[in-house]
Amino acid sequence: MARAKGDRSATGQQGGHRASSAGGSGADADPPLPRTSALDLTDSALEQAVTRVFLAVVQHPDPTRALLVAQGLETELVDRSLEVLSARGLVRLHGGGHIEVVPPDVSLPALAMSYERRARETRSAAHELAQVFFHARASRRTQDTSAIQVLTSLDEVSSATSEAVATATEQIRSFRTMSPRTRAVIDSPLHSHSAPTLGPDGTPLPCYAVFDPAILEADNILAVLRAREEGGELARFSNAVPFSAIIVDDTAAVVDLSEFDGTGYGSLFVRSRPAVLGLISLFDRLWELGHPLDQSAARASRHDQTILSMLATGVTDATIARQVGISQRTVERRVRALMDELGANTRFQAGVLAARRGLL
Repeated sequence: MARAKGDRSATGQQGGHRASSAGGSGADADPPLPRTSALDLTDSALEQAVTRVFLAVVQHPDPTRALLVAQGLETELVDRSLEVLSARGLVRLHGGGHIEVVPPDVSLPALAMSYERRARETRSAAHELAQVFFHARASRRTQDTSAIQVLTSLDEVSSATSEAVATATEQIRSFRTMSPRTRAVIDSPLHSHSAPTLGPDGTPLPCYAVFDPAILEADNILAVLRAREEGGELARFSNAVPFSAIIVDDTAAVVDLSEFDGTGYGSLFVRSRPAVLGLISLFDRLWELGHPLDQSAARASRHDQTILSMLATGVTDATIARQVGISQRTVERRVRALMDELGANTRFQAGVLAARRGLL
């Protein structure tokens, strides 16, 4: 679950530090706070006071307002801190200044859940507001420099991709050539490929990818593709992929041009809606042209099925030989035999005919 980072409560970083340093000696072991009006305190100073008050009431069996004042805290500061703690559900205030402390094993998880819910709502609002933001600027005639950002390195491409994917609520589309960025993705730990991409509510998002068959020359690529399939990605292969891009919903995209400049310079972080829609149109065309790779054939090690499946993607005999684990001469011999059996005139046609006849 996501954690809210912006609101430091009595249960946050400062609270944890003070709890360990107090050592059971009571809140009066802390250095005195500056004597100032509670209305003049900064957020961090108020949180410091709230934390001190919370630790004091937790450590006393029958805490009261008068007890806190007797420990050296200003009356106004005590009252403001108790209001905050009551609003957070950590204490209940009663007549006569008596304070009931809600058991921390009950109150703190409830407070954490409220922060997590707020974080989810914030992420969802960020997506909707981003659409409003970019839609408003799309109607302006003057150039909006925030709509398309030029990236200057592979690290920036990676960061932009993470930023865009974090806002996804509907689906992820991508198409990839064997660029340096794609190679880095393929070389990632196998478990990272099988992890699903989650939306704001924690449910997996549908992911679609079109790969250039050149990626099948990468080591361990079949295991990587299986892991990505387990993570919810549907993949196809097409020789028509011109460059790499990842598209998030219909609001953002990262265009990876590291195939043309290995440093990643010139790649783009796109938030212009018309440009994103254009990339979606390109993806849809590539998806129509693409052909799936039969992973079940590779898993079963049935060479003919694997060869036919890979033929449909347009890869070379050398690539098939390396992935299947047989010699290139054997692949060439089997390809000729399979084409004859299927009545195919081309290698690609052999793969397509095999798929249509249910042989894959």
